[in-house]
Amino acid sequence: MNAFTEHRDSDHLIASHFSLLLGCAIPIWLSSGFTDRPLAPFAGILSLGIGDTMASMVGHKYGVSKTGKKTIEGTAAGITSVLAACVVLLPLLAAPGYIFTMHWFSLIVAVTTSGLLEAYATQLDNAFIPLVFYSMLCL
Repeated sequence: MNAFTEHRDSDHLIASHFSLLLGCAIPIWLSSGFTDRPLAPFAGILSLGIGDTMASMVGHKYGVSKTGKKTIEGTAAGITSVLAACVVLLPLLAAPGYIFTMHWFSLIVAVTTSGLLEAYATQLDNAFIPLVFYSMLCL
């Protein structure tokens, strides 16, 4: 596991892996099942499992324009991949007709905000960003 550690990790505690697990699990724990917000339980999986992974892959391979440690291309790929995953998941998770009453603008704002926050956050972003995304999905 040493190959996947960061500067925040110590010899005895690997905080980045623990925060990744927490970031995926907390939105599920906070949700009380599939209510009127069908994407909310999946906020951690969407933002970390899809968005952060795609941003890392695209940013590493195609990233040119850096903003600190992250690339603009990676951030754009992360935001786009989460939006695409939401479009695919909504018909599977929501009640019939929900897609037509869905507030698409608020979903785009939530995905974009969490993607930009991931690009500029430096402290335990794996635990913090899913909570922000979850909160915005529940508004």
